[in-house]
Amino acid sequence: MMRVGILETDGTYEWQSRLLSLAECRLPLDVTGLRYMSARETLGAVAGRLKDFPAELVFLGSGDLHHLALPLIERRAQQGPLSVIVFDRHVDLFPAPEGFVSCGSWLGELARLSTVRRILVLGPAGGATALPPRVTVFTPQAWRYWFSRAPHHFEVLLPTENLYLSIDKDVFLELSTNWGHGEVPVSLAFAFLRWLLPRRRVVGADVCGEVQPRGTWPTLAELRSIAASERVNLALCRLLGPYHLPRRHGKNPGPAGRAA
Repeated sequence: MMRVGILETDGTYEWQSRLLSLAECRLPLDVTGLRYMSARETLGAVAGRLKDFPAELVFLGSGDLHHLALPLIERRAQQGPLSVIVFDRHVDLFPAPEGFVSCGSWLGELARLSTVRRILVLGPAGGATALPPRVTVFTPQAWRYWFSRAPHHFEVLLPTENLYLSIDKDVFLELSTNWGHGEVPVSLAFAFLRWLLPRRRVVGADVCGEVQPRGTWPTLAELRSIAASERVNLALCRLLGPYHLPRRHGKNPGPAGRAA
């Protein structure tokens, strides 16, 4: 089973009591310089704090913190060849100032890891003009087309048994986040995961894209958005939990999860 963990970074989970009740471990990250952009030294300090963090399914906070996925994936990549699927409204390959990694540049750092053999980015509205080797992007339309007509195409693109998932919920059509919303229905993403999970061994996952209230207390509209986001979080816990297992060829390693 995948253990659920929460990084206490920006207070966004204070309003998600059901998710908090599922968390087996919580890590306060009282580190300055995390939001939007972090110095490499800061990310190194975070990596040190995560060294003994036992969770495999980690909730990061708002999308401003998606670059915290980098030390989590690096930890798994040290154990051997790895494929990574990123669900995101954006292709996070933008440049960052020298010595820094941002929530919009971290994929470039990930693509430099030799043991990360393939990165699939699913859901951005437009592809990046120049992609590093081993990075493949599917717009929502291309994702839906290939998944409905030739799903084995995705299996071919994932060369390793071990798989890591990084999910920014700004990719979803139905959710509101601090970075807007994407064009991917939640149902498509969950159908894709239910198809994929029996075919690969999930060694870790992270989730971000929480709504961060603008004031001390969330407005009614923000509370509705938080409740919708929590429902997706809970569905991800139900779906991903049974699949942190060695894959058995020819057998389904666990029950199919339920979508939100």
